[in-house]
Amino acid sequence: MNFKIKLTSILFLICTCWGYSQTIDNSDLKTFLKKHVSEEGFVNYDKLVRNKESLDDIVMGLSKISPTSTWSSNEVKAYWINVYNINVLKLVSSYYPLKSIKYIDKPFQVDFISVEGKKVSLDYIENTIMKGLEDPRIYFTLNNTCVSAPSLNREPYTAENLELQLETAVKAFVNDTSKNYFSNTTNEAIISPIFKWHASEFKNLIIFINNYLENKQITEQTKLTYSSFDWTLNKETY
Repeated sequence: MNFKIKLTSILFLICTCWGYSQTIDNSDLKTFLKKHVSEEGFVNYDKLVRNKESLDDIVMGLSKISPTSTWSSNEVKAYWINVYNINVLKLVSSYYPLKSIKYIDKPFQVDFISVEGKKVSLDYIENTIMKGLEDPRIYFTLNNTCVSAPSLNREPYTAENLELQLETAVKAFVNDTSKNYFSNTTNEAIISPIFKWHASEFKNLIIFINNYLENKQITEQTKLTYSSFDWTLNKETY
């Protein structure tokens, strides 16, 4: 085997192993979500707290992984969505029972999430890391444990399925009448404050909403107001 062929073979093996090392095993997370989250996205916190050891193991596993320059955009997005959603469950479980995450002192600002050897907050992930990914659909996958938040998916987010998962999440949220109201008789709409909180990231909010809104379209003349956000815990006992 000449030097050129040998070198090519070595590089192929290195790249193959490197790529393989980036694969995330979400099987434990998938099992955990299935056990503790209903079809509607409500969480059984009583059961979750009883299985807190499994939750801690999943959180620790994700903390030992961090995106690199070799990761695809979808891999990075899926990773951070899963990190956010599982860590917010961990935070609430540490204080449960409680009626709302707001009963915790500065829940979104406290640095408790281990990433690359340092501690970061939920706010940092949502408003710095997520913002840098330049895909506002992500915000409709983040469940902050509250009734007015997007529903918690019972499946982990994965690079392979991310496009479908994002599209499904946004469509479900936009058309959820408990989150948004689009009048059939007047040119008015009451929409979630999530659209306001991340307003700068929607190139055109009207077009974005219309891409997912069923049986109706809004226009620049539609009077948009924002609803209040219900911070009540999205709890279900079953």
